[in-house]
Amino acid sequence: MSATIQRYRKGQHLKQTQRLLIEHLRLQGHSTRDIADVVGCSHVTVCNELKRGQYEHTNSDLTTEIRYSPEIAEQRYQTNLAAKGAQVKIGHDHKLAKALETLVIKKNYSPSAAVAELNNKGWDFDVKICARTVYNYIDTGVLNINRTDLPMKGRQKRKYRRIKTQKRVSAGTSIDYRPEEVDERTTLGHWEMDTVYTTTKKAKAVRLKPALLVLTERLSRKELIIKMRDRTSASVVRALNRLERSMGAKKFTDTFRTITVDNGSEFANVDGMENSGLRKSEKRTKVYYCHAHHSWERGSNENANRLIRRWFPKGTDFSKVTAAQIAALQDWINNYPRKVLSWATSNTVYELYMQQQE
Repeated sequence: MSATIQRYRKGQHLKQTQRLLIEHLRLQGHSTRDIADVVGCSHVTVCNELKRGQYEHTNSDLTTEIRYSPEIAEQRYQTNLAAKGAQVKIGHDHKLAKALETLVIKKNYSPSAAVAELNNKGWDFDVKICARTVYNYIDTGVLNINRTDLPMKGRQKRKYRRIKTQKRVSAGTSIDYRPEEVDERTTLGHWEMDTVYTTTKKAKAVRLKPALLVLTERLSRKELIIKMRDRTSASVVRALNRLERSMGAKKFTDTFRTITVDNGSEFANVDGMENSGLRKSEKRTKVYYCHAHHSWERGSNENANRLIRRWFPKGTDFSKVTAAQIAALQDWINNYPRKVLSWATSNTVYELYMQQQE
Protein backbone atom coordinates (compact mmCIF):
# COMPACT_ATOMS: atom_id res chain seq x y z
CA MET A 1 0.00 0.00 0.00
CA SER A 2 1.16 3.49 -0.73
CA ALA A 3 -0.04 6.97 0.13
CA THR A 4 0.14 10.22 -1.76
CA ILE A 5 -0.42 12.48 1.28
CA GLN A 6 1.94 13.96 3.84
CA ARG A 7 2.79 11.38 6.48
CA TYR A 8 1.65 11.82 10.06
CA ARG A 9 4.28 13.11 12.48
CA LYS A 10 4.33 12.12 16.14
CA GLY A 11 2.53 14.67 18.30
CA GLN A 12 0.46 16.04 15.43
CA HIS A 13 -3.31 15.91 15.20
CA LEU A 14 -4.80 14.08 12.23
CA LYS A 15 -5.75 16.29 9.30
CA GLN A 16 -8.84 16.00 7.10
CA THR A 17 -6.85 14.42 4.25
CA GLN A 18 -5.57 11.74 6.59
CA ARG A 19 -9.11 11.06 7.81
CA LEU A 20 -10.23 10.58 4.19
CA LEU A 21 -7.39 8.08 3.70
CA ILE A 22 -8.43 6.18 6.85
CA GLU A 23 -12.00 5.97 5.53
CA HIS A 24 -10.78 4.70 2.12
CA LEU A 25 -8.53 2.03 3.61
CA ARG A 26 -11.14 0.94 6.14
CA LEU A 27 -13.73 0.42 3.39
CA GLN A 28 -11.20 -1.78 1.59
CA GLY A 29 -11.04 -3.98 4.70
CA HIS A 30 -7.56 -3.15 5.95
CA SER A 31 -6.72 -3.66 9.63
CA THR A 32 -5.93 -0.80 12.00
CA ARG A 33 -2.24 -1.76 11.96
CA ASP A 34 -2.13 -1.70 8.14
CA ILE A 35 -3.83 1.72 8.14
CA ALA A 36 -1.40 2.95 10.79
CA ASP A 37 1.58 1.90 8.63
CA VAL A 38 0.22 3.87 5.66
CA VAL A 39 -0.73 7.00 7.63
CA GLY A 40 2.45 6.80 9.69
CA CYS A 41 0.93 6.78 13.15
CA SER A 42 0.26 4.38 15.99
CA HIS A 43 -2.49 1.83 15.52
CA VAL A 44 -3.95 3.18 18.82
CA THR A 45 -4.37 6.54 17.11
CA VAL A 46 -6.28 4.85 14.31
CA CYS A 47 -8.51 2.97 16.78
CA ASN A 48 -9.33 6.20 18.62
CA GLU A 49 -10.04 7.95 15.33
CA LEU A 50 -12.40 5.19 14.19
CA LYS A 51 -14.32 5.49 17.47
CA ARG A 52 -14.49 9.28 17.10
CA GLY A 53 -16.04 9.08 13.64
CA GLN A 54 -18.20 5.99 13.93
CA TYR A 55 -21.90 6.08 13.09
CA GLU A 56 -24.64 3.58 12.23
CA HIS A 57 -25.05 3.24 8.46
CA THR A 58 -28.24 1.87 6.88
CA ASN A 59 -27.70 -0.28 3.78
CA SER A 60 -30.07 -0.58 0.80
CA ASP A 61 -31.49 -3.82 2.18
CA LEU A 62 -32.29 -1.96 5.45
CA THR A 63 -29.58 -3.74 7.37
CA THR A 64 -27.27 -1.59 9.48
CA GLU A 65 -23.56 -1.59 10.14
CA ILE A 66 -21.06 0.59 12.00
CA ARG A 67 -18.97 2.72 9.66
CA TYR A 68 -16.46 5.54 9.91
CA SER A 69 -17.16 9.07 8.66
CA PRO A 70 -14.26 11.55 8.33
CA GLU A 71 -16.78 14.44 8.44
CA ILE A 72 -18.25 13.29 11.75
CA ALA A 73 -14.75 12.70 13.14
CA GLU A 74 -13.65 16.21 12.12
CA GLN A 75 -16.77 17.77 13.65
CA ARG A 76 -16.28 16.00 16.96
CA TYR A 77 -12.59 16.88 16.92
CA GLN A 78 -13.38 20.59 16.49
CA THR A 79 -16.00 20.46 19.27
CA ASN A 80 -13.56 18.86 21.67
CA LEU A 81 -10.86 21.35 20.66
CA ALA A 82 -13.15 24.28 21.46
CA ALA A 83 -13.89 22.86 24.90
CA LYS A 84 -10.26 22.15 25.63
CA GLY A 85 -8.70 23.86 28.63
CA ALA A 86 -7.77 23.47 32.24
CA GLN A 87 -10.33 21.88 34.51
CA VAL A 88 -12.40 24.24 36.62
CA LYS A 89 -10.33 24.66 39.76
CA ILE A 90 -13.29 25.09 42.07
CA GLY A 91 -14.39 21.58 41.08
CA HIS A 92 -17.00 20.21 43.46
CA ASP A 93 -16.24 22.63 46.31
CA HIS A 94 -19.87 23.70 46.66
CA LYS A 95 -19.15 25.22 50.07
CA LEU A 96 -16.75 27.73 48.52
CA ALA A 97 -19.13 28.52 45.65
CA LYS A 98 -21.96 29.14 48.12
CA ALA A 99 -19.79 31.40 50.28
CA LEU A 100 -18.75 33.52 47.28
CA GLU A 101 -22.32 33.78 46.00
CA THR A 102 -23.58 34.84 49.44
CA LEU A 103 -20.93 37.54 49.86
CA VAL A 104 -21.38 38.99 46.37
CA ILE A 105 -25.16 38.75 45.95
CA LYS A 106 -26.52 39.11 49.49
CA LYS A 107 -23.80 41.17 51.19
CA ASN A 108 -22.84 43.46 48.26
CA TYR A 109 -19.16 42.49 48.25
CA SER A 110 -17.03 42.81 45.15
CA PRO A 111 -15.37 39.51 44.07
CA SER A 112 -11.99 40.83 45.24
CA ALA A 113 -13.38 41.82 48.63
CA ALA A 114 -15.17 38.48 48.92
CA VAL A 115 -11.90 36.58 48.41
CA ALA A 116 -10.16 38.88 50.91
CA GLU A 117 -12.94 38.32 53.47
CA LEU A 118 -12.57 34.55 53.18
CA ASN A 119 -8.78 34.89 53.45
CA ASN A 120 -9.12 37.05 56.58
CA LYS A 121 -11.27 34.35 58.15
CA GLY A 122 -8.74 31.60 57.46
CA TRP A 123 -10.01 30.19 54.12
CA ASP A 124 -11.75 27.05 55.38
CA PHE A 125 -12.20 25.44 51.94
CA ASP A 126 -10.68 22.60 49.92
CA VAL A 127 -9.71 24.76 46.92
CA LYS A 128 -7.69 27.99 46.87
CA ILE A 129 -8.56 30.55 44.18
CA CYS A 130 -7.79 34.22 43.54
CA ALA A 131 -10.08 37.13 42.69
CA ARG A 132 -9.20 36.96 38.98
CA THR A 133 -10.40 33.36 38.92
CA VAL A 134 -13.69 34.39 40.54
CA TYR A 135 -14.24 37.02 37.82
CA ASN A 136 -13.52 34.36 35.16
CA TYR A 137 -16.03 32.00 36.78
CA ILE A 138 -18.65 34.76 36.72
CA ASP A 139 -18.05 35.46 33.02
CA THR A 140 -18.15 31.75 32.08
CA GLY A 141 -21.19 30.92 34.21
CA VAL A 142 -19.43 28.59 36.66
CA LEU A 143 -20.86 30.57 39.61
CA ASN A 144 -24.50 31.60 39.96
CA ILE A 145 -23.47 35.25 39.80
CA ASN A 146 -24.15 37.68 36.96
CA ARG A 147 -22.29 40.87 36.11
CA THR A 148 -25.42 42.76 37.18
CA ASP A 149 -24.95 41.32 40.69
CA LEU A 150 -21.59 43.10 41.05
CA PRO A 151 -21.35 46.50 42.78
CA MET A 152 -20.47 48.35 39.56
CA LYS A 153 -22.74 46.05 37.48
CA GLY A 154 -20.25 46.18 34.61
CA ARG A 155 -20.49 49.98 34.35
CA GLN A 156 -17.57 52.35 33.97
CA LYS A 157 -17.23 55.78 35.48
CA ARG A 158 -18.51 58.49 33.18
CA LYS A 159 -16.08 60.91 31.57
CA TYR A 160 -16.26 64.58 32.44
CA ARG A 161 -16.68 66.85 29.43
CA ARG A 162 -16.60 70.21 31.13
CA ILE A 163 -14.39 71.63 33.87
CA LYS A 164 -16.31 73.86 36.28
CA THR A 165 -14.72 76.84 38.01
CA GLN A 166 -15.29 78.20 41.50
CA LYS A 167 -17.79 81.08 41.58
CA ARG A 168 -17.55 82.15 45.24
CA VAL A 169 -14.96 82.21 48.00
CA SER A 170 -14.89 79.34 50.50
CA ALA A 171 -16.61 79.90 53.84
CA GLY A 172 -13.45 79.08 55.80
CA THR A 173 -9.79 78.09 55.51
CA SER A 174 -8.73 76.68 52.16
CA ILE A 175 -7.24 73.21 51.85
CA ASP A 176 -4.10 74.98 50.59
CA TYR A 177 -3.30 75.79 54.24
CA ARG A 178 -3.95 72.30 55.59
CA PRO A 179 -0.92 70.75 57.40
CA GLU A 180 1.23 68.37 55.35
CA GLU A 181 0.72 65.54 57.85
CA VAL A 182 -2.92 65.39 56.75
CA ASP A 183 -1.84 64.71 53.17
CA GLU A 184 0.64 62.07 54.29
CA ARG A 185 -2.03 59.93 56.02
CA THR A 186 0.40 58.80 58.73
CA THR A 187 -1.61 59.82 61.80
CA LEU A 188 -5.18 59.37 62.96
CA GLY A 189 -7.60 62.20 63.54
CA HIS A 190 -7.98 63.77 60.11
CA TRP A 191 -11.44 63.34 58.59
CA GLU A 192 -13.34 64.14 55.43
CA MET A 193 -17.03 65.04 55.65
CA ASP A 194 -19.89 65.04 53.14
CA THR A 195 -23.63 64.47 52.88
CA VAL A 196 -25.54 61.72 51.08
CA TYR A 197 -29.06 62.71 50.14
CA THR A 198 -32.06 62.06 47.93
CA THR A 199 -31.74 63.64 44.51
CA THR A 200 -34.62 65.66 43.08
CA LYS A 201 -34.91 68.31 40.40
CA LYS A 202 -35.60 71.11 42.89
CA ALA A 203 -32.55 72.17 44.92
CA LYS A 204 -34.64 73.61 47.78
CA ALA A 205 -36.61 70.39 48.10
CA VAL A 206 -33.34 68.44 48.37
CA ARG A 207 -32.10 70.60 51.26
CA LEU A 208 -35.29 70.07 53.25
CA LYS A 209 -35.32 66.26 52.97
CA PRO A 210 -33.60 63.91 55.44
CA ALA A 211 -29.95 63.17 54.60
CA LEU A 212 -26.90 61.39 55.95
CA LEU A 213 -23.85 63.18 57.33
CA VAL A 214 -20.85 60.94 56.61
CA LEU A 215 -17.35 61.31 58.05
CA THR A 216 -14.37 59.29 56.78
CA GLU A 217 -11.07 59.06 58.65
CA ARG A 218 -8.27 59.54 56.11
CA LEU A 219 -5.74 57.01 57.44
CA SER A 220 -7.97 54.06 58.41
CA ARG A 221 -11.02 54.94 56.24
CA LYS A 222 -13.18 54.42 59.33
CA GLU A 223 -16.70 55.66 58.70
CA LEU A 224 -19.22 57.50 60.89
CA ILE A 225 -22.77 58.02 59.60
CA ILE A 226 -25.30 60.34 61.23
CA LYS A 227 -28.87 60.85 60.03
CA MET A 228 -30.03 64.48 59.80
CA ARG A 229 -33.58 65.77 59.46
CA ASP A 230 -32.52 67.97 56.53
CA ARG A 231 -29.46 69.05 54.58
CA THR A 232 -28.94 72.49 56.07
CA SER A 233 -25.97 74.03 57.85
CA ALA A 234 -27.97 74.10 61.09
CA SER A 235 -28.54 70.36 60.91
CA VAL A 236 -24.82 69.72 60.29
CA VAL A 237 -23.91 71.73 63.40
CA ARG A 238 -26.59 69.91 65.43
CA ALA A 239 -25.22 66.55 64.29
CA LEU A 240 -21.67 67.48 65.33
CA ASN A 241 -22.96 68.82 68.67
CA ARG A 242 -24.80 65.56 69.25
CA LEU A 243 -21.64 63.59 68.44
CA GLU A 244 -19.57 65.76 70.77
CA ARG A 245 -22.03 65.25 73.64
CA SER A 246 -21.93 61.48 73.18
CA MET A 247 -18.11 61.38 73.11
CA GLY A 248 -17.22 64.18 75.50
CA ALA A 249 -15.45 67.40 74.54
CA LYS A 250 -11.87 66.17 75.01
CA LYS A 251 -12.34 62.89 73.18
CA PHE A 252 -14.09 64.69 70.32
CA THR A 253 -11.17 67.12 69.95
CA ASP A 254 -8.61 64.30 70.10
CA THR A 255 -10.55 62.25 67.56
CA PHE A 256 -11.43 65.02 65.09
CA ARG A 257 -8.26 67.07 64.78
CA THR A 258 -9.21 68.32 61.32
CA ILE A 259 -12.25 67.93 59.05
CA THR A 260 -12.13 68.59 55.29
CA VAL A 261 -15.37 69.49 53.52
CA ASP A 262 -16.52 70.75 50.13
CA ASN A 263 -18.17 74.12 49.43
CA GLY A 264 -21.77 72.93 49.77
CA SER A 265 -24.20 75.26 51.51
CA GLU A 266 -24.65 72.73 54.32
CA PHE A 267 -21.06 73.47 55.40
CA ALA A 268 -21.39 77.25 55.30
CA ASN A 269 -21.46 77.69 59.11
CA VAL A 270 -17.75 77.23 59.73
CA ASP A 271 -17.88 78.73 63.25
CA GLY A 272 -20.70 76.39 64.26
CA MET A 273 -18.73 73.37 63.06
CA GLU A 274 -15.43 74.44 64.63
CA ASN A 275 -16.62 75.81 67.98
CA SER A 276 -17.34 73.42 70.83
CA GLY A 277 -20.92 73.01 71.94
CA LEU A 278 -19.79 72.04 75.43
CA ARG A 279 -16.88 74.39 76.02
CA LYS A 280 -18.01 77.85 75.05
CA SER A 281 -15.47 79.99 73.16
CA GLU A 282 -13.21 76.93 72.61
CA LYS A 283 -12.46 75.21 69.32
CA ARG A 284 -13.30 71.53 69.00
CA THR A 285 -11.79 70.99 65.53
CA LYS A 286 -10.37 72.75 62.48
CA VAL A 287 -12.33 72.75 59.22
CA TYR A 288 -10.67 73.04 55.78
CA TYR A 289 -12.45 73.61 52.48
CA CYS A 290 -11.62 71.89 49.21
CA HIS A 291 -11.37 73.77 45.95
CA ALA A 292 -14.73 73.94 44.20
CA HIS A 293 -15.52 70.94 41.97
CA HIS A 294 -12.41 69.08 43.17
CA SER A 295 -14.08 66.01 44.66
CA TRP A 296 -10.82 64.06 44.48
CA GLU A 297 -9.51 66.21 47.34
CA ARG A 298 -11.93 64.19 49.48
CA GLY A 299 -11.27 60.92 47.67
CA SER A 300 -11.74 58.67 50.70
CA ASN A 301 -15.09 60.31 51.41
CA GLU A 302 -16.26 59.85 47.83
CA ASN A 303 -15.27 56.18 47.81
CA ALA A 304 -17.15 55.64 51.07
CA ASN A 305 -20.21 57.29 49.53
CA ARG A 306 -20.11 54.73 46.73
CA LEU A 307 -20.19 51.97 49.35
CA ILE A 308 -23.24 53.62 50.93
CA ARG A 309 -24.97 53.71 47.53
CA ARG A 310 -24.66 49.92 47.24
CA TRP A 311 -27.32 49.70 49.96
CA PHE A 312 -29.13 53.00 49.45
CA PRO A 313 -29.03 53.90 45.74
CA LYS A 314 -29.84 57.35 44.40
CA GLY A 315 -33.50 58.14 44.89
CA THR A 316 -33.65 56.51 48.34
CA ASP A 317 -36.07 58.28 50.70
CA PHE A 318 -33.95 58.60 53.85
CA SER A 319 -37.01 59.48 55.92
CA LYS A 320 -37.86 55.76 55.67
CA VAL A 321 -34.37 54.58 56.64
CA THR A 322 -34.18 53.55 60.29
CA ALA A 323 -31.41 54.12 62.81
CA ALA A 324 -30.83 50.36 62.94
CA GLN A 325 -30.28 50.28 59.17
CA ILE A 326 -27.78 53.13 59.37
CA ALA A 327 -25.91 51.43 62.23
CA ALA A 328 -25.78 48.18 60.22
CA LEU A 329 -24.46 50.08 57.18
CA GLN A 330 -21.76 51.78 59.24
CA ASP A 331 -20.70 48.44 60.71
CA TRP A 332 -20.67 46.84 57.23
CA ILE A 333 -18.40 49.56 55.80
CA ASN A 334 -15.99 49.44 58.75
CA ASN A 335 -15.67 45.66 58.43
CA TYR A 336 -15.38 45.59 54.63
CA PRO A 337 -11.92 44.47 53.35
CA ARG A 338 -10.27 47.38 51.52
CA LYS A 339 -7.60 47.03 48.85
CA VAL A 340 -6.02 50.35 49.87
CA LEU A 341 -5.50 48.84 53.35
CA SER A 342 -3.93 45.63 51.96
CA TRP A 343 -7.35 43.99 52.37
CA ALA A 344 -7.57 44.78 56.09
CA THR A 345 -10.72 46.43 57.44
CA SER A 346 -11.09 50.00 58.66
CA ASN A 347 -11.89 48.83 62.19
CA THR A 348 -8.74 46.70 62.30
CA VAL A 349 -6.46 49.52 61.10
CA TYR A 350 -8.10 52.13 63.33
CA GLU A 351 -7.77 49.96 66.45
CA LEU A 352 -4.14 49.14 65.57
CA TYR A 353 -3.14 52.81 65.37
CA MET A 354 -5.13 53.66 68.49
CA GLN A 355 -3.17 51.04 70.43
CA GLN A 356 0.10 52.51 69.15
CA GLN A 357 -0.90 55.95 70.43
CA GLU A 358 -1.66 54.69 73.95
